Amino acid sequence: MTNIKERKNWIDWMKAIGMLMIVWGHCFPDGGTSEFLYAFNVPLFFIISGYLTHREHSMALCWDKCLHNLVIPYFILSLIKVAGFILKHLDDGMWAWSLFGVTFGFHSINGASGCGNLWFVYALIVIKLVYQMFVHGKKSMLAVSILSLCGAVAYNHFGVEMAWGVTDAMLALPFFMLGNLGSSVLKTPFNSFIAGMCRTSASARWVMVTVLAAATYIIGQYNGEASMFMGQYGESLALFIPGAVAGSLAILILSVLLDKVKLSVVSVISAGSIVILEFHREFLHPVMKLINNLTPPVWQEVLLTFLLSLAATLAFVPIIMILKRYFPIVFGRRAQNIRL
Repeated sequence: MTNIKERKNWIDWMKAIGMLMIVWGHCFPDGGTSEFLYAFNVPLFFIISGYLTHREHSMALCWDKCLHNLVIPYFILSLIKVAGFILKHLDDGMWAWSLFGVTFGFHSINGASGCGNLWFVYALIVIKLVYQMFVHGKKSMLAVSILSLCGAVAYNHFGVEMAWGVTDAMLALPFFMLGNLGSSVLKTPFNSFIAGMCRTSASARWVMVTVLAAATYIIGQYNGEASMFMGQYGESLALFIPGAVAGSLAILILSVLLDKVKLSVVSVISAGSIVILEFHREFLHPVMKLINNLTPPVWQEVLLTFLLSLAATLAFVPIIMILKRYFPIVFGRRAQNIRL
């Protein structure tokens, strides 16, 4: 049985599988696969972040952890990503827009490259600070979540497209709170659920994963592709939320199923996910051009993009190890968890 007090291998599996789903989603596979992946792959990471977050004794301590684990890595990796754009546009002033985008959490702005995929980290910083300042129990958690969802609905209703980490945080915050419930208010029943999953037969768990994945797929087809990096939830928030929860629950059960399988590459991918998140598209683009030129049947495209995503994710393992040795600051205090 999983020891809840020890380092949770199933959490590493959730983050590794989730990162694979993020990378695969950015291949935009056909056949309804994109709608399926975008139904849950980003909410999953906010749920995990909420589960791993605990209220600090002071705002100063909260900020210290955010600074080392999120803010500093965010700025270093974002500036590395936009360095080429900045150098290319030193003469026309677009470099200033790029720096503005990075500083204030815009994915891109006014045609300039911003923080890119690290909008997730910017949104997470905002959410963690809101959580520390305003959440003091179940009632405040519920109130903040409702207000956040109201903001997300209003943002979608008026059709504004900002690609801004702050507006994205409104849609993401309730998922963070849901994950936090599992480690705070509902800690005992959640741990009992994990223990129960460990006792359940493997075949039964595979059936649960299959049913939940099928439900997520169906919801994704009705709801359309949810673009969380734009703060958009698809056709309906009432469809998006259960789809995100069902997909995340499927990954949770699958991860518990794999809990006894201890692979060092899984923990490396888990701890180094921030690097994969920011730079994986550089691995995907050349091969995706080849796949698109071949125009394979849908089932072949889905398979090829999955294999490409798996290869791209695994390719980061040696890169993460090198960065951990020579540039550990990009991982914050997570660097101590990176071992092969």
